[in-house]
Amino acid sequence: MNLIESLKRVLLKEAISRDAVIDAIRNRKVVTIYYAGDQTINKGYREIEAVAIGPHNKSGNVVVRAWQVRGSSDTPENRPGWRLFRLDKINSLSPTTETFETARPYFNPNGDKHMSQIFELAKFD
Repeated sequence: MNLIESLKRVLLKEAISRDAVIDAIRNRKVVTIYYAGDQTINKGYREIEAVAIGPHNKSGNVVVRAWQVRGSSDTPENRPGWRLFRLDKINSLSPTTETFETARPYFNPNGDKHMSQIFELAKFD
């Protein structure tokens, strides 16, 4: 990997901070992300409603639980639907003008069984 590619990776990781995701969760902002997961076939933009962030209970990678509204997907037949995104594979995050006010079906207000700890969890009235 050359120096420019290394710098891009570092800068992109700094741009997508845990705090940016936590802000989106707390304020229930719909965000657009560019996702390039390890084994993702259809890398690209996705519009999501992030509801939880924490370390994955098996790998330890920080992950984001989100309802994917639209965008690229390896399983478009299951969209919209719940997804788990690795934070370090999100290359950009931009808030939209939309917010979400209600929990999607099967939202767990007590946490996420795939996370060993919850850094932030959406709260609904």
